Amino acid sequence: MKDKKNISNEVRAEEKPITKTEKESKKGKFSPSSILTGSFLEKEGLTRQIPFISYIFFLLLIYVANAYYGEKTIYKIEKYKSDMIELRSEYISSKTRLMTGTNISKLSEKLKNKNIFPSHTPPEKIFVHKTKDE
Repeated sequence: MKDKKNISNEVRAEEKPITKTEKESKKGKFSPSSILTGSFLEKEGLTRQIPFISYIFFLLLIYVANAYYGEKTIYKIEKYKSDMIELRSEYISSKTRLMTGTNISKLSEKLKNKNIFPSHTPPEKIFVHKTKDE
């Protein structure tokens, strides 16, 4: 057992102590305090990532615009559906008014005031005889 303790002590002794600059480089990569102070904007790594960040921002804008466009389209579809239902009911009511208004009994009642009465003789075909001259 003593050998094991000696080996671990030797390994610890061989490790080089961490300097202050190494601590800062490990700690300074990204932390909440760097966001609050704004120090993350000063790092070189961020300036190299600006094209990627702008690409992500562009995709985010497209995503939001697509969501608004989808909502607007759904609103239009619902509006057109309600307009179509209204126009269909108007068409049906107009059609029934036309069907009832063109009955012979309704027409004869409306035209009595003008002394126009329905004919009691059925219509006949008119035959025209052709002559040889024509």
